[in-house]
Amino acid sequence: MSRLFPNFSGETMLRAWLPAAPARGKLLSAARWVVTLLAFWVVVRSIDLGAVIAAMGGAAPLGLGLIGLVVAAQFALLVWRWQLVIRLLCGQTVGFGALALVLGHSFLIGQALPSSIGGDVARVALLSRSTGAVAATRSVICDRLLGFAGLAVIVLPTIPVILAMIGGRAGHLMLTIGALGTVAAVALILGCSLSFRGQWLARHLATIAGDLLVALRSGRLGLMAIALAIGGSLFCVLLLYVIGRAIGADLQAWDCLVLAPSALLVSALPISLGGWGVREGALIGAFSLVHADPAGVAAVSVIFGLTTPLVGALTAATGLLAGWRDLPEGSGNAG
Repeated sequence: MSRLFPNFSGETMLRAWLPAAPARGKLLSAARWVVTLLAFWVVVRSIDLGAVIAAMGGAAPLGLGLIGLVVAAQFALLVWRWQLVIRLLCGQTVGFGALALVLGHSFLIGQALPSSIGGDVARVALLSRSTGAVAATRSVICDRLLGFAGLAVIVLPTIPVILAMIGGRAGHLMLTIGALGTVAAVALILGCSLSFRGQWLARHLATIAGDLLVALRSGRLGLMAIALAIGGSLFCVLLLYVIGRAIGADLQAWDCLVLAPSALLVSALPISLGGWGVREGALIGAFSLVHADPAGVAAVSVIFGLTTPLVGALTAATGLLAGWRDLPEGSGNAG
């Protein structure tokens, strides 16, 4: 795709996806702090905080070990998928260990930034020293879109089941409004890209769409990337279920498979820091359809959220002990 847009410089494309100017960036950061604190305030008011802490402290050792295994497998799957995307789009092979180190650091940095986008910006900045800003940006955006697509594949079949759980006209109306709003947003983006053809928005959207098509049409490797995207989402659901079993929360496997993906999709919106607060509220709201204990669900969500910075810290520590202080310059073809 890069040869279709030869005038793109690394600085131009990276600037298009990094945060806005300092003044506006501070305003957005303050807004996300407000959303995060407000979401936590709403959640805390609706649950017994003491019960949440007690549930977290009562985790069984065997359950904690199983959580660790699921988290490690999920992390390895995410690194593998990103490695495939880089290979498909850029024709480069970045070593698994180097990418694991970058992803781990992004997990840590992303906790202070808006949801998944903050970690993605960190990934671009860290990887660009090896592959260049354009290749790093395109690979991260495509990898993120594949992750959303994998989650959407799981969410779509659950919609009729959730509708049956909600029942009544009000629930159906709410979901219909949400669906129409999503369609309208997509139509607005496409309309803007067509109206401003030749402008930077249309060019970037075309590049992103082209990269995604390359990943989806790349034969066996493309199918593997899609499978890894779906697998990553299923591992999130499995992790929630395993955490629930470890702390004694009454979360059934079927309920997790049906309700958790939609809640995780909502928590991925870049409106709070690291997804905190929004994720807890979304999961509590989703599992209220099956009358699950809100305190238990909140405890599961908090532990789920803590696995991300914990993996980041362990990865960074491992990298330091192994001597991987940085992603080597020009290591993109070293494999």
